[in-house]
Amino acid sequence: MDGAIICAIIFYFVYRVLENLIHRKERLIIAQKIETLDPQKSGQIDLNKWLGAAAPNKYAPLRWGLLLTGASLGILIAFFIHQGMFPELKWIGVVTEMLYFGLTFLFAGIGLLISFMLERKFSAEDAEKSSRQ
Repeated sequence: MDGAIICAIIFYFVYRVLENLIHRKERLIIAQKIETLDPQKSGQIDLNKWLGAAAPNKYAPLRWGLLLTGASLGILIAFFIHQGMFPELKWIGVVTEMLYFGLTFLFAGIGLLISFMLERKFSAEDAEKSSRQ
């Protein structure tokens, strides 16, 4: 019985690998046909709209940078509270974890709020510049 199950599992995975290889070729052919479509023609479908392709966000590096800076600042402050300010306290494991996670998420959220405010400011400035031109 065990040999039959192992044989069935091996057969299934070999079948899935071969199926994926075959479908890969089909997907490549479809992708090549999609590239040749002209979205400006009447009656054509804008595939980017339907497939969920969004415009690239030019402020994404700012958002990620402030998020990671805030998270690392939260970890650093939690470390200084845990080790520097109160080293004589016997910290319980749960309290230490709550301190680290809480401050990490707090400062990461503050970083995202700062990023949001800066993006709004820069977007307004970009819109003002484009309306002048």
